[in-house]
Amino acid sequence: RGLLRLVELHTDTHGLLDVDSLDELVPDLAERPTYACGPAGLLDALEAHHEARGLVLHTERFRPVVLAAPGEGGTVTFADGREVAADGATPILDAAEEAGVLMPSGCRMGICMGCVLPMKEGAVRDLRNGALTVAVPGETDPAGVPIQTCVSAPAGACSVDHS
Repeated sequence: RGLLRLVELHTDTHGLLDVDSLDELVPDLAERPTYACGPAGLLDALEAHHEARGLVLHTERFRPVVLAAPGEGGTVTFADGREVAADGATPILDAAEEAGVLMPSGCRMGICMGCVLPMKEGAVRDLRNGALTVAVPGETDPAGVPIQTCVSAPAGACSVDHS
């Protein structure tokens, strides 16, 4: 009935979507809401594109947007209720031990996996490569996300099950 117009773009043939081409691909874009779901880079680009033009955009993300910077640090809450503050350069294992919290450990350099514990909530940064690991209640495994406490520092508040 002419109510829909399908524009097919295949990554293998056309490359990644250039959001600046949306104005040409969808000339009446300003007259309709836009719904998007996809990789974070695409969603970030679409948000910038739509915001700059004052357009409505609804997104669905499979991972939360975490605004944690390297070296941020934070409070680590343990299963027994104890809390330990750690800067962004101190591994959770070291901060916990300094506060008297006994933790499993081994090599203390991220090789043996003897310090792996589940993080129930929050974010940590791997001190070796800066990678961020996030646990969101209701979205990640209820048992938690495994982290290596000897090479992970808090990137904001987090909760670790050490029982």
